[in-house]
Amino acid sequence: MEKNQNTYEIGYLLTPLIPEDKLDDNVSNLRKFIEDKHGLILMEGRPKAQKLAYSIKSFDSAHFGWVKFMANSEIINDISASFEKNDNVLRFLVIKPAKETGVVKLRDKKLIGRKKIAGVKKTEGMDEKTGIKSEEIDKKLEELLGV
Repeated sequence: MEKNQNTYEIGYLLTPLIPEDKLDDNVSNLRKFIEDKHGLILMEGRPKAQKLAYSIKSFDSAHFGWVKFMANSEIINDISASFEKNDNVLRFLVIKPAKETGVVKLRDKKLIGRKKIAGVKKTEGMDEKTGIKSEEIDKKLEELLGV
């Protein structure tokens, strides 16, 4: 990997006039723009029909897709220009996502510790007011938060 390689994400809206059977061909063309500039595609979301909050070029819906890729920082303008020239792209946005630091676990004692939370006192792994074990509460929180 080159020194100036960064991770980028590009979200795009494709015209709803593209038939479903031609959508993959259009996505391949967009991927080709990135790969031609020596970008490495990491992940992507296949475009899905999406109702728009406001009309863009008189369209009330579009196909929304995204690509996460690594590329040299000097070629981002070239990739943007390629997307700009594509008549099927209504809008696009290139971002440099914040560094991924990993998922914070709920049981990280540095973050939550074993303090009283809103007047609830934890004793012997059991919540005094509800009679529910703290492990069950942690498990449910992890389930809800997707951790």
